[in-house]
Amino acid sequence: MPSIEFVLDRFSSSYQLLATGFVDDPVHGITDISATAVFYVTQSDMHNLFRFQTDSEDFNDISYVDIRYFTYMDHWNQNLIINPMNAMLDKPESDNAIMQAGIPSKMLVKHDFMRFLALELFNTPSGVDLFNNESEMLRALTAIGEQSWQNDISGALWRYATTSSYPVPADVTSGFVIDNVSGLKCTTGDMNTYENIPFLILNRILMLHPERVNLTDLDAFGQAPIPLLAGDTISFRFQINPKPDQHLLTGVSPLPGRSYVIKLIVVSNDANNTTPVD
Repeated sequence: MPSIEFVLDRFSSSYQLLATGFVDDPVHGITDISATAVFYVTQSDMHNLFRFQTDSEDFNDISYVDIRYFTYMDHWNQNLIINPMNAMLDKPESDNAIMQAGIPSKMLVKHDFMRFLALELFNTPSGVDLFNNESEMLRALTAIGEQSWQNDISGALWRYATTSSYPVPADVTSGFVIDNVSGLKCTTGDMNTYENIPFLILNRILMLHPERVNLTDLDAFGQAPIPLLAGDTISFRFQINPKPDQHLLTGVSPLPGRSYVIKLIVVSNDANNTTPVD
């Protein structure tokens, strides 16, 4: 069955970092993608996370039926940490790394950005050792990625998570309800914004491959998994900008930022992501 590409703008973010060297311009919006880095996620994890419920026996357009969307963050695989700085740039689906180091644990986004800075400042991607704050930069990049994970990704999913223990956000006036069957919170199509992630995913599936939707595999609450399949991808943008005066370190022209597509690739099983070591 053909795969589907999903883009989730809600997960996108932009951050800034300063490098210093032994020798002592931010980008105005994202216009180009510099590189593509990947994580692998399993189909079963996605099915446990995103589910839906409907009274209709057959449908191919979500605008005509009453569908409820569930995001089970309490089912999230605790081993899956989507820190964008730790996305991989040495996989077949990745693209345009600054260089190939040949060591998986040194082929993550944070290493690529440091090689980018070295290339821009010292005219060689191998010039990373010329930074006198290399270790501090790696720690700062990891912390930036953790902030993105907690606020832009996990935080976005938890905001509308399927649970009865968290209150409905005070600023949400429509599209967020308590399901009368399960007693759990869920969203509806009335929230037709980029915040309603399962709504966006199911809508795209119905637009491209409605035959995927199976209303016979229901759980005790009458819910079915949103049918993400192996080969599907979920992408978002992650922008890292040098400090505005970063170029003064070596007297070069003002530096651009580097923008990454972080691509979550759905696989049948065994999501083997590189374990970070720094």
